[in-house]
Amino acid sequence: MSKGAKAVALLAGSTLALAACATSSGSTGSSSSSSASASTSSKTFTWAYEQEFAQYNGNTSDGNSSANHVVLNSVINGFWEFNPDGTLGPNKDYGSYTKTSDNPLTVKYSFNPKATWSDGEPIGCDDFVMAWLANSGLTGAKGFSSAGTSGYADQNKPQCKDGDKDVTVTYKKSYGDWEGLYGSATILPAHIVEKQSGMTKKFIDYADTPTSPDLAKAIEFYNKGWAFNPGQLKKDIMPSSGPYTIDSWAAGQSLTLKANPKWWGEPAKLGTIVIRYIGGPQQAQALQNGEVQAMDPQPQVDIVNQLKALGSKIKFSTSDQYSFEHVDFSFKGAFKDKTLREAFAKCLPRQQIVDNLIKPQNANAKIMETRIVFPFQPAYKDYETSIGGEKYDKVDIAGAKALLAGKTPTVRIGWRKDPAQLNKRRADQISLIQASCNQAGFKVVDAGTPTFFDKEWPAANFDVAMFAWAGSPLLSGNDGIYTTGGGQNPNGYSNPEVDKAWASMIHELDKDKQLALTKQFETALWTDLATIPLYAFPALLATTPNVEGVQYNATQADLTWNASKWNLA
Repeated sequence: MSKGAKAVALLAGSTLALAACATSSGSTGSSSSSSASASTSSKTFTWAYEQEFAQYNGNTSDGNSSANHVVLNSVINGFWEFNPDGTLGPNKDYGSYTKTSDNPLTVKYSFNPKATWSDGEPIGCDDFVMAWLANSGLTGAKGFSSAGTSGYADQNKPQCKDGDKDVTVTYKKSYGDWEGLYGSATILPAHIVEKQSGMTKKFIDYADTPTSPDLAKAIEFYNKGWAFNPGQLKKDIMPSSGPYTIDSWAAGQSLTLKANPKWWGEPAKLGTIVIRYIGGPQQAQALQNGEVQAMDPQPQVDIVNQLKALGSKIKFSTSDQYSFEHVDFSFKGAFKDKTLREAFAKCLPRQQIVDNLIKPQNANAKIMETRIVFPFQPAYKDYETSIGGEKYDKVDIAGAKALLAGKTPTVRIGWRKDPAQLNKRRADQISLIQASCNQAGFKVVDAGTPTFFDKEWPAANFDVAMFAWAGSPLLSGNDGIYTTGGGQNPNGYSNPEVDKAWASMIHELDKDKQLALTKQFETALWTDLATIPLYAFPALLATTPNVEGVQYNATQADLTWNASKWNLA
């Protein structure tokens, strides 16, 4: 993701109003306004984005969002990054990694000897050990909030000592996506956590005894100490290990990145990048006016029409991406009754949603039957009619009525909704669902709120949740979404068959066998009707003609995967 192997929630349905008047507050530390090198331009590049930053720690279950990772991609580096097509590429500026053995699986990581946090602290063993421990799921360390422990839980304690730049990791059992670990935004500054929590020793010293009371203080800071109120920055506790630092934040308006003067790698081409928070429908106008130089909003028909109308004034393209829209049932309310879930699945107008809202942007769009494999991937054709989703492709009002047997249950659909910057596509989805399912006897209520992912979703305070997951080709990226007690599964869904198939899949090195196991838990998810996929997102990218270096990335890394190479002619 950015976070790498873990899928991140596309929380943005809308953003705070552009006109909101607020300034950065709570900032400490000096501004890193100087350029990293003489080759760094003083120009400012502005990118329009829909959802506001909230946390410096994108590893926690509530910090694992696209809005955080698009900022952190250039601020907290790792050993690899997603290429535009979804493959993994090593980040040679940061360091290197080599698999040295298959039995047991052993990987050697080497930090660049020059690798240093922007506050001057060397990056090395202790930072690596904290990243492992926080995501390991070890007894005693379970207090750490983790979006997913897959892979990390299979590792033994990293072999290194304080000050080392080389770290060796051995695995208790094989792990197919081992390369997708320790990527950007994963390795955080251990020295900050130790100082802020008053630890008397280092993480290296507690790796064997994670039940220490001293470590409990660190866990509390790790989970919450880097979560901020809008506009709040504490720059002295959020150093950079990448080409940019977080410089300022105006709540509801923008966040500014400045070139990191302590960055040891290839200098960033631009001295300043501004992420300006603008609702999707307003972004095209901002691009036309020259207020922003790039935008890649969530899909909406009106936005596509706006961009097409601008013609040669902009550069515009569409493509596929590893993000998909879905609805999830809460198993903590009325929908724990499978009959109710099945009735709702029968009236859910999936084809109409695709036809009305997605095909105008992607003529080849189709109902998505899976949660793991995407329609544009070669393997997808083996899933379309083999896992059970196709039986719900067509609306069956009569069948839904028969299952409800005269009942008229209320269904609260929760999503991130800000009336000031409305995501019309999602609002239209609600309307289409209401028009269809109300015929069957449901009373569908739009329960969207601006605080949905901060409050309602973590508490499973909804009947049906509607949002998107942003991911990658890494199958393990869905860790914690569908498994019992997973960090991204507040819905309360649990099925031992799914847990077993998932565990087998992530430890399988043979790709064909992996896909067979994927089919097994996909089929179980359809049998249980835990979640219903709708469609894969079509990707939109528009820039002003003078933009250089911006390249769309189909994964959760989004545009900022190569922000240090952005430039303006």
